Amino acid sequence: MGCCISKPNGGDSPGRTQPLVDHRRSNGHSPQGIELFDEPEDFFDCLDTLEDGFDALGTPRQSTSGTSPRASTSAPAEFLELTPQEQVASVVKEGGVPFELCGYAWNQGRHTDRIQRLLAATKDRVAREKGVDRAAAKVRARATLKNDTSSDTEDVAAQAKSLMGTLKMGQDISKFELPATFLTPFSAIQATEDVLTIICGTERDLETWRSMSDVGVPTVQRFLRIMQLYIDMESVRSEEGTSGGTKSSFPLPSMKKPINSVIGETHRVRVGDIEMLAEQVSHHPPITCWELEHEGAGVRMTGNLAPKPVFHGTSVQIALRATLMIELEATGEVYSASVPDLHIRFFGLGGSYNETVGKIRFERVCPGRTGDDRKLWADLHFKPRGSAGWKSKANRMEGCVYEAPASAHGGCGAGGGMGYGYLQNFGHVEEDVAAKAARWCVRPPVGATTLGDAKIVMTLKGHWNDTLYADGDPSKPFWHAARRKRQMPIAQTVPLDLETESHLVWGDLIRAIVNKEWKKANVAKKRLEVAQRRLMKEIKEGRKKWEPRLFRLGEHPDRGPLAGLYTTKSNVRTDPPGTDPLWHELIAKEVFTDL
Repeated sequence: MGCCISKPNGGDSPGRTQPLVDHRRSNGHSPQGIELFDEPEDFFDCLDTLEDGFDALGTPRQSTSGTSPRASTSAPAEFLELTPQEQVASVVKEGGVPFELCGYAWNQGRHTDRIQRLLAATKDRVAREKGVDRAAAKVRARATLKNDTSSDTEDVAAQAKSLMGTLKMGQDISKFELPATFLTPFSAIQATEDVLTIICGTERDLETWRSMSDVGVPTVQRFLRIMQLYIDMESVRSEEGTSGGTKSSFPLPSMKKPINSVIGETHRVRVGDIEMLAEQVSHHPPITCWELEHEGAGVRMTGNLAPKPVFHGTSVQIALRATLMIELEATGEVYSASVPDLHIRFFGLGGSYNETVGKIRFERVCPGRTGDDRKLWADLHFKPRGSAGWKSKANRMEGCVYEAPASAHGGCGAGGGMGYGYLQNFGHVEEDVAAKAARWCVRPPVGATTLGDAKIVMTLKGHWNDTLYADGDPSKPFWHAARRKRQMPIAQTVPLDLETESHLVWGDLIRAIVNKEWKKANVAKKRLEVAQRRLMKEIKEGRKKWEPRLFRLGEHPDRGPLAGLYTTKSNVRTDPPGTDPLWHELIAKEVFTDL
């Protein structure tokens, strides 16, 4: 994967210090009369003054401008006077923190360096708010780590063996605290970026996107195009990648899992005019919500996930318990789908591996303004390799597409797919309606053209990371894996604030994992877990009422079975709410300290 590396602009003029704010310029648009930055890189050039002078391994960092490193206390007075809102407004005006899409952001210097500068700035602000001397705090923190007698090695296999002895078959391990050595250098909320791999990282031009919601295209054909997009979105999860060259940017090596996102954690990413928002709206059960808006194509996608990992001895099954909603602006149609599970298998004849498995339903739940109220749905089966784990049986899929009259039972929001994650946590389906739902079926009787009162449009068979064929006919390809762009676009992490943004919340932990500093990683992980427990105690005991910042339940009561989905609040993209004061008090003040 490529990396984007940049050098601070201050390097061409030794000793030059770029002011963070310049009161000589004023256009009247900056908060409280404080002028933001006009030139690219100005903000980050200035943040160089907040670096602590040491790299991740504790050795002195060489100054790129030829001057000696300065401590955070030497930051310009004007910047220290900025409010958190004014600080983030400066970052937003710069366009965010860039990285190459579909690459590993935690290994891209341009992204990691700037995130570390923002992290240093936030730590400096929190230290001043708490009245703490950062220099003295660093000395104490390093002494504590030096005296820590715990292991600083990554012996995951030995640790896993020890942990397995304490787990029971079928145990929900979502509340089980794992050492940092079991974690990947990204959180669960960051992994939602994978949808951008397909939306922005594959060879689809704007006309192709618009054709998906073209009212001139027959209804069934439009349904099939949206379903092909859904399969593309799932295909990036293939461990081997797809034949089109796409692959998840968030791999899960053996015995590893993402960092559990903390309640209130947020994440915003932009690629051109496409923006994705994400928030961790609940701790137990853990619920991650995301929404992507593609204005040019007139498409909005919303995802709700409530993953539940269950221990099965030789494997862990992560039931994602997710619902996906796709809305088309041009037609007013709404589509929904469940999401298959993830199995992490430790043993098998094919070695250890991850696989996507499960039975899902893809469905048009609202006909919008099309005037065609037929019920359309597809049942898909992401098939497992089997107990032997043969690689030759990986990534297989079977499916069947149905249509039925509006008066028919089943389909179109009747609650199909219940028990496979669909609407399990976020649905709004009455029991009698669910009982009448079309039964899930991917393999109707041979030669059948109907199933009950539904017409069989086509059957599907093949591999969901390569090619699917209609009606089992190799001469009738229905779907090919999307082709990866030769040159990946540049994405930007655009923080909503400099506290809840995922890359900052977990900044110290991610850096420690990348550098394999396991003592520091465990300290960074533990302090946030303790802080979150303090916040959750306030919520559980009734002293604090928690409300998600970006998302809300029941925003669209007209969506039938999707009425219970978390969707973004009104105007949240243009005017997002501020950070919760108690989150700042109990979590931010604990997290943004030096290790």
